[in-house]
Parts: sequence; C-alpha cells; structure tokens
Amino acid sequence: MGSKRKSAQKIYQTISNFNKKGTIADLFCGGLAMSEIFLRNGWNVIANDKNIHVVELLRKTIFEGLPKNIVTKFVTRERFFDVAKNPQNYDPWYVGFVQCIYSFGNNQKSYIFGKDVESIKYAGHKLVIDKDPSGVIGIIPQNYIDGILKQSDWHKRRIALVKVLNVLQNRKLELEQLQQLELLEQLQRLQQLQQLQQLQQLEQLERLERLERLERLELFSGDYKDVVIPKDAIIYCDPPYEGTTEYKEKGFDYKKFWEWCRNISKTNKIYISEYNAPDDFTTLLSFAQKSTLQGGQQKHNNQPRECLFVPIGQEKFITTI
Repeated sequence: MGSKRKSAQKIYQTISNFNKKGTIADLFCGGLAMSEIFLRNGWNVIANDKNIHVVELLRKTIFEGLPKNIVTKFVTRERFFDVAKNPQNYDPWYVGFVQCIYSFGNNQKSYIFGKDVESIKYAGHKLVIDKDPSGVIGIIPQNYIDGILKQSDWHKRRIALVKVLNVLQNRKLELEQLQQLELLEQLQRLQQLQQLQQLQQLEQLERLERLERLERLELFSGDYKDVVIPKDAIIYCDPPYEGTTEYKEKGFDYKKFWEWCRNISKTNKIYISEYNAPDDFTTLLSFAQKSTLQGGQQKHNNQPRECLFVPIGQEKFITTI
C-alpha cells in the first residue's frame, strides 16, 4: 500500500539532480521501491521501516533467498487470519510475507480474496504453480489448458492464463453458457490490479533476490526518529499520507513528524513524499499518480497530486509532470 514503485524513477531523478552519489536514508522504506532504485544506481542505502515483519521479509528475500516450497503454497483465509492473530507462532519473515502478499490492497489486515471466489483463485493458483488443472477442467477448454501447461515456468504459465482468460472472456457465448461465463469472470479477476496479485508480487520479491553489492544496504526496523543518520547522508521520507487509508501501525503523529523534519534539515538534506505539507515546505516535484487499486481506464480527475517536498530554501526549482 502506498508503494513508490511506479513513481520511483521520477523521485530518484529529482533527488539525484541535486546531489552527488552517496548515502540515502530511506526512513519509511515499505516494500523497498525507493531504496532499490538508489541501490541499483550505486548509492549506499540505509533502509528502515517500523513494521518488523516487512523488514524481516526483505532481509530474508535479499540476503538468504525465499524458500520456494513455502512461498509458492496457497495461503488460505484460515491461515491468513491465524498468522495475523498469532504471529509469534511463525517466522517473522513469513508473517510479513503472508500479510503483504495475501492481503487486499496490501493493507495487511484483510484477506485478498472474497469468500465467493477463493476456491476459483485456488484453482488458478494450482494450475499456474503446481501444473494441476483439476480445478479448471470444464471451465477452461482442454486445448487451452494444454497450452498453459506447456510453458516452462510458472511466470510464463501465469501470463498464458491471463491471455487465455482474455480470449474466453471476449467470445460471444450462447445462452446455455451463461453459467460458465460467470465462473470465467471470477477467474478473470486473477489479473486485476485491484487485488494486487500475489503471483506478481512474488516476481517482485524474486527480483530483489538478484540485487548485487549487498554490502551497500543496511536494513533496520524501528521508529524513524531513532535511526542513526550519517552527517553527509540524504534523507528520504515516505510517511503514511495524512487523511488516507490507515496503515497497520496506527496513531502516526504528523505534527511531530514535520517538526522532526525541520530539525533534521539543519544537518541533512531531506525530501518528503506527501500530498500536502506545512507552509515552510515547498513543492520540488509534482505529478499525477493513479492509485494501484483503480481500473486501467480510469483517469486522474479530482485526484490529489503526489508531491516531493523540501524545506523552503533547500532547492530552487519546481518540476510538474
């Protein structure tokens, strides 16, 4: 939720325009979207997030690699809520994995699938991951199933399944096929961004596993105010946006945050992503950013513009995209 993956390049380019390559402290690192792009461009990165389970998921992914036999298993509704209620019974990284990959909109609180479609999602998961077509026989024609199963890995099978569903969905079906159409529509949701597909997110985690020069990355879990920041480091903050969906960590104190920004800016350059900021901060970058939870054809009408703020006087020009 609130990932900067789509806007990371714009933000990185703006910050790098004003600064030589050095150390960046990403104090609300979330899924590591901003830290990753700085790391790939040769910066030293200090990444911190208050959610210890997310940080441990990132640590496991990057420094050890995820056990494929565990993370490719379908997480049921019952398992999801057991992990949420009893995190002490599971490895911290696995708690982060379940809460991020299998939560609706990545909110870490609600299960990703509705009760009415969970079985259909499981059928698609078995087809893609386990090459088990038992749940889709009679729903998807056998020749299409065979084509999906011929793909060499689950990434290609997922893409093939999406293409097959698009073909089937666009056909003109006879009246006696309407019941079948209803099931196909449920399967079609496998590709919808509204549910932040767990298979696509697994691919993002696999990409993190391939990061090089890991000695330039430090991971921490704690309050942003407690991170020890080197004197010459640049600071980037992507806090929970005020007035938007509440994160798992409740009670964020915005007044104290902005006061902290004022104080830290006396020793370090700081950049903050938000929709709005106090009057003594100025907009360095402004752009429209469609929510991941919106449909593909929706426009930016009446949406707040995402901004990159700095204390007044730190930088000199504004970029609008």
